[in-house]
Amino acid sequence: MDSITKHIQAITLDILLHFDAVCKKNGLTYYLAYGSLLGGVRHQGFIPWDDDLDVWMPRAEYEKLL
Repeated sequence: MDSITKHIQAITLDILLHFDAVCKKNGLTYYLAYGSLLGGVRHQGFIPWDDDLDVWMPRAEYEKLL
């Protein structure tokens, strides 16, 4: 894995942590999905070549988030 991918993953994780804090503060439900879920389970982090974040949120929760 190159240093650019590691840097992007670090920023992406920071975004997820902020998103998680907002969701917890407001009682919103979300789920990791696709590569983010697979990376969390299989790699305890990111899939080595993945550099994005995939989340699902029920529509009603999304409307509250907006």
